Amino acid sequence: MKTFRVVAAAILAALTATAAGPAAQPSREIALTFDDLPASRMQQPIERIDRFTRELLEVLQRHKAAAIGFVNEGKLRSDGQLDDRRVLILRHWRLAGMELGNHTYGHLDLNTVPLAEVEADVLRGEAVTRKLMADTDRPVRFFRHPYLHTGRSLEIRRSFEAFLKEHGYRVAPVSIDNSDYVFAAAYDEAGEDERKKIATEYVEYMKRVVAYYEGQSQALFGREIRQILLVHASALNAAAFDALATHLESRGYRFITLARALEDPAYASKDDYVATGGISWIHRWAITQKKPTSMFKGEPEVPEWIAKRF
Repeated sequence: MKTFRVVAAAILAALTATAAGPAAQPSREIALTFDDLPASRMQQPIERIDRFTRELLEVLQRHKAAAIGFVNEGKLRSDGQLDDRRVLILRHWRLAGMELGNHTYGHLDLNTVPLAEVEADVLRGEAVTRKLMADTDRPVRFFRHPYLHTGRSLEIRRSFEAFLKEHGYRVAPVSIDNSDYVFAAAYDEAGEDERKKIATEYVEYMKRVVAYYEGQSQALFGREIRQILLVHASALNAAAFDALATHLESRGYRFITLARALEDPAYASKDDYVATGGISWIHRWAITQKKPTSMFKGEPEVPEWIAKRF
């Protein structure tokens, strides 16, 4: 009789689990950030940039995904003059409800360019963006470092951060870094059939990247933080982001604003990183905490055939 009761209980539990459906996914949150607006590669017809921008924004809206685009205003000029067609690309972002941030005028590298020049480039790179944000009474409030280079000394880094704060900016960190720009360059140069192959390979690569940084977050904090993903405004992401967003949703992710992501206390972690590499803030925090280098192993690599094309 005891054996019967045990078996019956096991069957009942199995039936209950089946009725309840598959196990719930963990509750995860991620902010989407796109660098190098109006487009990461401007060596293409403006009509193509306009088209893939609208396609990308349609994907984001379909997934109810808030996003922020970081602008290089130098790319808004053609033959030295402000090009209304390029400014229209930014208007598409605003009409879709997306935020815009400052990525400097000329994508200057703080690790190699004098501090005063970079500061001047930040101010030069906000004029159009501020006007577009002001249309809905919103400020430009976030800054993203080109190349994720934050300075080669703590003195330079802290001085620049103080300058940004004085001008109303908050640094936009990155928790999920990757090499989407390598895939994007290969995609732009490929024929139609090969583009499909590249886009598929890109999504699989990004799946591995997301899983890797989930693990890095667990290793450092014992939990998954609100993630901040860096990708670029490109034809590749217009073609592939629907599949990537669907994958993220299948893993329990909810799309949030950058401001909400930064409310996670992880982003207040001590960060004294001043080396030359542009790396994830998760790894910057780990280096500051003197974590063993073994923690950084296993980051997904770009397939060799893609890297050769880049």
